[in-house]
Amino acid sequence: MRRAPGLTALFTAAFAAAGWHAAVSPLGDNSLFWHIRTGRWMLDHGIPRHDVYSFTAPGVSWVSQSWLAELAYGVIDSAFGPFGIRVVMAITGAAIAAVAFRLALDASGGRAGVERVSAVLLAAVAVSASLSNWSSRPLLQGALAFLALVWLVELADSRLGRHVGVGIPVVMWLWANAHGSFALGFAYLGLHLMGRWADGAPPWKGREWVIARAALVAVVACLVNPYGIGILTFPIELLGRGEVLRSVIEWRSPDFRSAQGVTFGAWLSVFIACTALGRNRLSRRDLVVAVPFLMLALWAQRNITVAPLVTLPMAVRAVAGGRSEATDNPRLASERLTGSQGLAHWSIALLLVLLVGSWTATARREPDFDSSSYPVKAMRFLETEDLLGQRMLTEDWSAGYVILRWWPRQKVFIDDRYEMYPLGIISDYEELLRGGKNWRKVLDEHDIGIVVWRAREILPRLMEGDADWVVLYQDRTTVVYARTAL
Repeated sequence: MRRAPGLTALFTAAFAAAGWHAAVSPLGDNSLFWHIRTGRWMLDHGIPRHDVYSFTAPGVSWVSQSWLAELAYGVIDSAFGPFGIRVVMAITGAAIAAVAFRLALDASGGRAGVERVSAVLLAAVAVSASLSNWSSRPLLQGALAFLALVWLVELADSRLGRHVGVGIPVVMWLWANAHGSFALGFAYLGLHLMGRWADGAPPWKGREWVIARAALVAVVACLVNPYGIGILTFPIELLGRGEVLRSVIEWRSPDFRSAQGVTFGAWLSVFIACTALGRNRLSRRDLVVAVPFLMLALWAQRNITVAPLVTLPMAVRAVAGGRSEATDNPRLASERLTGSQGLAHWSIALLLVLLVGSWTATARREPDFDSSSYPVKAMRFLETEDLLGQRMLTEDWSAGYVILRWWPRQKVFIDDRYEMYPLGIISDYEELLRGGKNWRKVLDEHDIGIVVWRAREILPRLMEGDADWVVLYQDRTTVVYARTAL
């Protein structure tokens, strides 16, 4: 009879199931919308080199830094439809949660007793904090790549850790071509080497020398892409627009009154407690790595996706104890299962399979796109009235929906590709957002004929009663203005 799965396997499966459930939700991220459209565009036209979605920046050079992920989305969408992309996101979420648990377990040095309990509890808090910031877009694939990199570096004795010289360049190449967060991976490697040097292991000796060489090889490997050095300089150029990023929610500090802030606050508290009260002191290396990444998460909430995962093995090591007999023989626990225990384990495994199947079946019956927060009715009204194709102004967050659903018939004023748009266009958009005194001038200079905006924002209130504009459509959330001369 096949041996029943042990507790380690069951916990791994439980974490995977939780990650699957968290990531199989309908696709609603505004960035993902234009990522999918770009993937479709690639299948017909190849790698994009300039903007094709806006009427304000036509022909402007564009480095589509997630080209590899976008191409994958295009292929999957073409073969399986949007639900295929949801399944890919679910697989990614399951892998992140399961790998995070196994990373914690192996970092604790044990697979039974107190070590397994601490790994379960700490991984649960860390993954909860990370998934509070999950959204269906390439950032999720970036988080998985980061976790793979952490595994390679942290677990030197693992099968993958023994091949760090090959693993790092492969992971970093895939990551660099899937999402701009790859810069955090190089930062992590640099901090690791600095920390190990502080611990007495210089980067020109032993395993640190292997990691340093692998990082250099990774930099060279990352140049092999359709945009050359443009992929590597993308994060620098984006961060160079700090004034622009201040208005983007995910680049703001976390709100500790939100669910996201609460879960990250919980992890921060747990991490501090483990390091302060645990039986083992953090090494200099751990401090050199942990402090900057926790600060990054406090600086910009988008970094909450990875900060708990990076610091998880450090918290686990801080509270880890000695090795037990079961630790030395990971299969021992499952071999000692009684008949009733084995039956219980098989029952739990079957329950997890049924849960995942049920969640997937439910997801299959749902719409693949969650457009509930977008101006769907307003756009349908404009389509019915044959008004699409005008120089239309929408908010940046809703432009992704317009690109996915209505491009190329309808182009946008601006979307959230802030690294690409000329600063003048961004400045004009911010003037409209804050209802500045030059709002009429901006609309006139760009010859805007249609404005689709949230009804309760400043701009519609300023346009109300203006002789040059008339309301064409309005519902509880959205108002559509058109020029009277249209």
